[in-house]
Amino acid sequence: MKIGLDLDGVLCDLGPGVSARIAERFGLATHPATWRSYDLRRLDLGLPEDRFGAFLDEIFADSDLYGEAPVTCGAVSGVAQLRAAGHTVVGITARHAHLADVTTRWLAARGLALDSVHHTQVGTKAQVAAALGVEATVEDNPSEAELLAEVCRSYLLDHPYNRDVVLRRARRIHSWDELVGRLCQLRLFA
Repeated sequence: MKIGLDLDGVLCDLGPGVSARIAERFGLATHPATWRSYDLRRLDLGLPEDRFGAFLDEIFADSDLYGEAPVTCGAVSGVAQLRAAGHTVVGITARHAHLADVTTRWLAARGLALDSVHHTQVGTKAQVAAALGVEATVEDNPSEAELLAEVCRSYLLDHPYNRDVVLRRARRIHSWDELVGRLCQLRLFA
């Protein structure tokens, strides 16, 4: 089975780096566990929207944010288990293309062996997944997960920032262990 994985929020945890940069720039302590929206522009930090929006654009374009990020809990062993079970594992990310090199280095340094990585824009991952013949995807953006559910089996990895969203077609999973169990079970009964 070919499995498509989002990078940020599924393999890569950008939360600590984002919260550290918010503290550094604005002197505000905020923790990813308190974030209740996937769209960080909706965080209520008492900052002017235009200033905070420009800040987010700046940090998400900075390769250091991605190069320094820790791995999401369970991702390394999860990817290894999926590959050991014979699955093809590809990355489908909305990271800007200029981040391709740091992405490749980050994956290699952390032992995350993906068969390929595809950079696209937000809202277009379903088209990429369909073109690649992906049968299942894992995402942390609830809107993207619902779009992916139109073309394949779609899982949303649970986080505080997506927890309040009611899913129509995508299925919520709570850990990499749960994901591996479900995908390996699908292979057994396929």
